[in-house]
Formats: sequence, structure tokens, C-alpha cells
Amino acid sequence: MRRSTIVLVGVLGLIGTLVLPATSAGAATTYDVSVGQFLQGAPAESMRFLPYDIDVHQGDTLHFASLSFHTATLLPVGQGVVDWFDANATYGTSQPWAPVVTDPDDGSAAYKFGNSVLNPSSTSCGGAGQPACSYDGTGVLNSGTPAFFGEDMDFSATVNASPGSSLWVVCIWHGPNMRMKVTVVAASEPATTLAQADAQSAAALSQDADSAAALHERFSSRQTFHTRTNGTRVWDAWAGVSNAHVELFGFYPRTLHIGRGDTVQWHFDSLTFEDHTVTLPLDKARNIAGALNFVCDPDGDAGPGPDNPSDTPGPPFCNNPAQLEIELSNKFIPKLGDGTFTGRDLESSGVRGSNSALLEGDANYRLRFDASSSGDGFKYLCMIHTFMRGRVVVR
Repeated sequence: MRRSTIVLVGVLGLIGTLVLPATSAGAATTYDVSVGQFLQGAPAESMRFLPYDIDVHQGDTLHFASLSFHTATLLPVGQGVVDWFDANATYGTSQPWAPVVTDPDDGSAAYKFGNSVLNPSSTSCGGAGQPACSYDGTGVLNSGTPAFFGEDMDFSATVNASPGSSLWVVCIWHGPNMRMKVTVVAASEPATTLAQADAQSAAALSQDADSAAALHERFSSRQTFHTRTNGTRVWDAWAGVSNAHVELFGFYPRTLHIGRGDTVQWHFDSLTFEDHTVTLPLDKARNIAGALNFVCDPDGDAGPGPDNPSDTPGPPFCNNPAQLEIELSNKFIPKLGDGTFTGRDLESSGVRGSNSALLEGDANYRLRFDASSSGDGFKYLCMIHTFMRGRVVVR
């Protein structure tokens, strides 16, 4: 997750071709839109488009910027957000906009990243130093996921949909709750001013910072358990915490002290935007998380031929980018282990959370600890967000 200084670069849209009276005519407006924003005081991000609801004139431009793992994806006019995700972007399927898709020629349990989500819709418009992409409200226009390749988002689209129409902008990675509404108003009607857009963003960020700090404090101090009939305890822990607009990237509590033979139950069922894993021991989890395989598949998933090594060591990896497959380790997605940790054996919840089409959905994960630890405890991490780490100290 990148935390460099954000630089918002304005891109002027074209003036519409409609001839208007002198009192209504004027230069097109460029709206700077932050796609998510990290918050102070907690390991948290506002999972919003900022601003999140604006009125524009035909010919105005949206300039999207982000330091985090997002897309800015413009959906067709009149398209419902939930319906679009259900039909086009469900995790773990073969749908055209699924962020993680099946990889059938490598086996029934194989998964890879979806190229359509990683890459921009066009390489000739929208990016830094390029003209804004013109969007007429049909089809899907996608920024790609620059953070995947170590870059900040810098993507511009000029809205040329018809006045009276509205459309949604979404982040494909984080689902239908992370969205922005854009309404195209007639030239004779007022659009959202830049001052109004800034005020909307500031109010949302203030609310999100307060709620993130409160959530962080509340869950950091939680130490709850219940006792089974055999006298052992089941302790509660949380793999991330979220609300309607905020995602906390942390394990709660970060350190849990339990007795030998006790069980920890990690909760995944309240996540809004993210998936996580609980995977231990730390070194094995880290190795799996870093085991991405960049290959070229000339005949696609339906062909009999094997995957080939990548053509180049860096992007685009394949001379024909359409052949690129970025494959996940077969230990990344599924649940691993027997549910009892003895000190060095690999145990993982598998990917769980808000994107419930993946194997384990949002079910809670229980792990029994049958070995005592050192004072440092048994360390674990989330293989999706490797900076998320926790530990269980077993007496």
C-alpha cells in the first residue's frame, strides 16, 4: 500500500458543441476525485470516492487520483451497481470483470488475477500526459489498477453522456458499496461547484476519521471469550473491522494471550470492502503471499498448450499483453491445515470476507493452539495485506 504524496493533475475537458447563450456558456470544469484516502489516527482508509455525488455538465472532466489499490470504473448510464457486480465482477468466477478469476487449464483450484481489472481500457487516453478519455455513457471505461504495478492512479475521463442521464463510478476491487454518482445536468442548470465538491469531501473525511478512531479504540481493547463444557476457552478476534465507509487494516486485538488448548475464533462476517486471511506461521505465510507467477498463455484457458515463462522481466511481461496470466499460489485462496496449530505447521483461514463467492465466504475461522509459545507468541499475517500482522501468546 503506497503512502507517497498525492499530486492532483487537472485535465481540461472540451467545451461542448451545443451553442448556448452568453450567460450560460463557459469553460468546462475538471473535478479532482480522490479514490479512497488514508486516515490519521488509525490504520484505516476512507473507502469512498471524494466527492461521492456530483452534478456535471456534458464535457466536464473527472480526474481520479489514488495512492491505494483501487480502480475508477465508469459504468453505463442506467446500470444498477449491484446488478452489474453480480453479473460481471464476482470474485472467483470467469466473469469478464472479476478481479480474481478461475484458471481452468491449471486445475480446478487454480486462480489468477483478472487482466481487465488490472489494465486500463485504453492505453492511448486517460493516463498522465494523455488526453482524457471521452465517455459517452455506453460500455465500461476502466482506469486499471496502477497500484498493482507500483504506480499512483492518475486517470481522467470527460463525461459526454446526454444531459438528464446519470451513471455510477465504482472500484471493482471493493464492490458496490464503494461508488460515486455522477448526474449530467442540462447546460442551463447549475452543476456542482468546485467549492461544493471540496466541502462534501471534507465533511465525509472528517466523519470517517472520527469513526475509524472510535472503531480502532473499541476493538483494540476487546478481550472476550466463552468457555466450553470441557473447560477450554474460545477467544474472539477480528480480521479487520469496517463500517459503511471505513476499513480498518489490522487484527484485533493485535496481541491475544490465551491458554494452551484454547481456541481463537476470528470474525470475518462484518467486513464491508475487503477480504483477509489469517495465516501462520509468519515466514510460511509471507512466502505464499509473495509467490505470484507471471506467465504467458498463447492459446488461452481453452487451449491444450502449456503456460510459457514471461517474455520480459517487467510490464507488460508478455509481448502480447492479452496472453498475460498473473497466477496466485494454490495455497493462497483455500483453507489449509487441520484446525490445530502445534508450532510450525501451516494453518490458514483461506480468503474470507466481503467477497463471499470465494471458497470460505465470510464464515468465522477457528484455530486451536496445542503448543505453548515464547513470550513473543505465534505471529501471523494476512496474505492479501502483508502489513497486517498479529500474534497469539500461548501460556
